[in-house]
Amino acid sequence: MFSFILKRVLAGIPTLLVVYTVTFAIAHLTPGSPWDSASANRPMEPAAKAALDAKYNLDAPIYVQYVDYLWGAVQGDLGPSFRDQTQSVTDIVIKFLPTSLALGSMAMALSVILGLPLGVLAALTRSRVIEAAILFVCTVCVSLPTYIITAVLIVVLGIGLGLVPTFGWHGPLSASAIVPVVSLALAPMAAIARYSRNCVLEVLHKEFVRSARAKGVTNRRIIAVHILRNALVPVVTVAGSYTSAVLVGSFFVESIAGVPGFGRYFVLAVSARDYPVIIGTTLVYAVIVVLCNLLVDIGHFVIDPRTREDMR
Repeated sequence: MFSFILKRVLAGIPTLLVVYTVTFAIAHLTPGSPWDSASANRPMEPAAKAALDAKYNLDAPIYVQYVDYLWGAVQGDLGPSFRDQTQSVTDIVIKFLPTSLALGSMAMALSVILGLPLGVLAALTRSRVIEAAILFVCTVCVSLPTYIITAVLIVVLGIGLGLVPTFGWHGPLSASAIVPVVSLALAPMAAIARYSRNCVLEVLHKEFVRSARAKGVTNRRIIAVHILRNALVPVVTVAGSYTSAVLVGSFFVESIAGVPGFGRYFVLAVSARDYPVIIGTTLVYAVIVVLCNLLVDIGHFVIDPRTREDMR
């Protein structure tokens, strides 16, 4: 098990290096300067720009900046923030990332709690109406973008019914978390429901299920032990993929709902051309994606003994 995890961790290093290289190139090759937004109303003197470039090492050759930032990132130093010089990128990560992680974790927990039973119900029900209704809801949830869902929930629940705040964040267990959590949970919930339905339908026709029924095993035990366990393997893959997407893809939801999370700060950093924040934030997101993929592989390793030989 340890060697398996070590191999997956080492395999993620080239991925992080590629992500860093591409992000660094895009950030530095984009026209403009980090000081342009600050001097939009009053042009900055060339001498002042040169002094700021020298202070933050932006006057060095591009390859020197690349190596220097990479070496600092390896040591845990993600650099200073150009937009907010009172704190470093590491401080920003520590301050804003927990909010995004709490938001994404609650959204994924809700999607699994709702999606898995809905998928199993759609597969096992004898009512075509219930199955069609579940599939219709799943199609709508997957089709609608999260920013549309967020805006609709704010209008309906916040402005129309007055049940939730229309903007702001007061913690993961407060009413202000309902809109962003539900917005992020609907798409993965629909995907999990559809995949679990298809997997259950596929397992239902397997030989070992028919053998269990022939032996007189109860339906509840067949569903819990034989069907769900074998159907969970592809569902874990889908859930893991959506977990990384939810954790790193909450930019619009956080911006619209006023959640002071990592994604909202990333949007502000992009508009301000804050290179260290952009690169550091992207690296943190890449690490989260790599960890989610690692957890998916470990989940396969634990759930399905047949995959252990292939993963070694």
